[in-house]
Parts: sequence; structure tokens; C-alpha cells
Amino acid sequence: MSYPKDLLAEHEKLVFELRPHWVALIPAALWTFGLLVALLLGYRAIGAIVDGNETLPKAIFGALMTGLWLVLAVARYLKWRFTLFVLTSDRIITRSGIIAKHSKEISLERISDVTFTQSVIERLIGAGDLLLDSSGDLGPARITAVRKPEEVQLLIYKESEKNENRMRAPQMHSIQPNQEPSIPEQIEALARLKDQGTLSDEEFETKKRELLGRM
Repeated sequence: MSYPKDLLAEHEKLVFELRPHWVALIPAALWTFGLLVALLLGYRAIGAIVDGNETLPKAIFGALMTGLWLVLAVARYLKWRFTLFVLTSDRIITRSGIIAKHSKEISLERISDVTFTQSVIERLIGAGDLLLDSSGDLGPARITAVRKPEEVQLLIYKESEKNENRMRAPQMHSIQPNQEPSIPEQIEALARLKDQGTLSDEEFETKKRELLGRM
């Protein structure tokens, strides 16, 4: 499962999309192993206890174990399979669900800090949890079982900086530097000063010649 490209804004770019680290599947694997052992032991126990036809008791017990396996193992696998952690040029998105979708996103400009935690084992296998602090009322968001969390943290910081620079660019373009008045405008200003008596005719002519000499 990949993130639908039609859900991106026109200017938005997909940086990466990650499924949770395989460490998230360990509980499902343990449940599968445990239920398989329980199934084998249960069949042997039924054979020792039941006198006669063992088919029905074994079928009922097998159906029970299969139901538990679907709930405790397969459901966890499907949750892992259909969960995505997405970073774009504008936001961070977590998306999960097979039919009913659940999506949560945080815009990059709202993120104030990104930290990660790893146990010793998680560091060896390249997994960890990300903690995203954001401004406003959203509060911190934890994303578990992230692949290579240190590299992901760095990418988030880089994209946040790029996003901030893009947002500042229109403001910088709108600020025009102070422009020097044109030479005709300066001559008009000198003429007003002459009329007010601030400049003499001689001073006016001298400065006027200097300005005309620049043209």
C-alpha cells in the first residue's frame, strides 16, 4: 500500500513513505507460535481424553484456535501492512486502515521539536519511536516502530527548514528596498528649496548641473 498521489496538493512533494519496522510484527509471530503449540498439545490431549470419534472435538478446538489466531496475530499483521508514515514537503501524515481509513497529519510549520527513543535492541535492529512536539492544542504525537529514526528525524528537520524558507520567500519579495529618487525628482525638490529661500540661485544651478552630469 502506498500513499495516494491524488491526496497531495499541487505544489506538494512526497519525500518518503514508510511502513512500520518489522519489530512491530514480533507480537504476531509470538502469538502464532504459541497458538500452534497450543493446537498441537490440544489435539494430543483430546486424543487422550476422548474415547471414540475425535473429529468433532478436534474441529471445534481447531476453529477456536483459528479464531484466536485471526484476532491476535493476523489482525496485528494487517494493521502493520496497512499503516504508513508519510513525510511530504508540507506535512507529516500517519495513515492506517483497510476499508475504514484513519489519517492524522501535522503541518511542518507547527512542529517545534522532534526527538526519538531507542532501546539497546532497537538500536541494533534500526528501530525506534519518534516524538513530535507541535504548537497549538495538538500536543505531542508518538509514532512507534519507525525505521531508522535518527535519519527520519534529520529529514524532518531538513524539510521543515525548506518549508519555512518557502513561506518566507513571498514576504521577502514584497519588501522592496528603498529606492533613490530619480534625477528629475531631485531637481524638482531642489527647485522647491530654492523657491522657499533655502537655496540660492547659484547653489541651485550648481547642484542642478551636478545632477544633470550623472545622466
